[in-house]
Amino acid sequence: MMLNRSNLFLAALLAGQVVLLAILTLVSGGAEGRRVVPLLEGMSQADIERVMIADDLDKAMTFARGGDGWVLPEADDFPLNGDKVEEILGKLTAMDTRRLVASNPANFARLEVKEDDFRRRIELTDSGQTRILYLGGSGGVDTVYARRGGENDVYLGSGLNSWELSTQVSTWLDASYVDVPADDVLEIRVQNGAGSFTFLRAGEGWTYTGLGEGAVFEDTRMPIILRNAASVQLLEPLGLEAKEAYGLDSAAVTVEVRYRELVEGDSEATDLSDETAVAGDADIEPAIEYAEASYSLSFGAELEAGDFVLKASDAEYYVLVRDTVFNAFDNIRHEDLVKQPAPEEALEVAPASE
Repeated sequence: MMLNRSNLFLAALLAGQVVLLAILTLVSGGAEGRRVVPLLEGMSQADIERVMIADDLDKAMTFARGGDGWVLPEADDFPLNGDKVEEILGKLTAMDTRRLVASNPANFARLEVKEDDFRRRIELTDSGQTRILYLGGSGGVDTVYARRGGENDVYLGSGLNSWELSTQVSTWLDASYVDVPADDVLEIRVQNGAGSFTFLRAGEGWTYTGLGEGAVFEDTRMPIILRNAASVQLLEPLGLEAKEAYGLDSAAVTVEVRYRELVEGDSEATDLSDETAVAGDADIEPAIEYAEASYSLSFGAELEAGDFVLKASDAEYYVLVRDTVFNAFDNIRHEDLVKQPAPEEALEVAPASE
């Protein structure tokens, strides 16, 4: 009799545990009891027309799908790297609700997915709706905590990290604003607050035309001047309009660059100056021809700490560049370009012996 009572008790206890486990599973939203759907359910990658990214430092940027690809609407549709934008959108639309990690708002701060405390806030818009995603910290390699706006469930998305959605504009576009081979630059003329300076290529080196008779060019600054005259990376495009705030009506620094560029000639053209050349010789290559070209750089106001407005004469857009580009030309001074002759050692004259 005692055995039967014990068995009944154990059976009842087991049944209670089964019921409790079922209840916990339903309450916790286990994968077995939930329907797994994309975090952006109902929104396809191809239909997304606008993307806004904000970070935890109050910086934000917006992309828009234009007729020829993704652009920056706030900078007069400056073209973006469409492949990179589509890659990120593919990762966002691929995340789903498979891995639920929290449902209590008390955990939002720890996971960095609060409305006012997040790694990234992503706003995606198509023709009929707008979705918001909060992306937080990482739960492992290539994973990110994600929460849909207006909901309490936090999921662990895979294949993405918050830092991939940078708010630094230059990471989403071709940042090359000026790009000429340094070896093709022939002349650089700089006008700054200290005067005018002209540098001419002389074989493998450079000369400075402001030298006096017998003076020697101190060329240690020349690599910095040449590098920044031939290649400029932009920080951010500003747009097509010349605004008064840009300060270009009286540019603080101007740079004129003369260079040679390869002429795309007739593939059948041949340098016939060599008397040994034989007509129809398959080994004869077309003559290489160059033409001279030029462009100018005008530096304007310092819009943000360390960021200066720049307009290249052969570019459509006004842009921001780092102060290192501006300083490469603004800091040029005549006295720094002239080598001081080494002082001659005084001749010691021995006193005449009596």
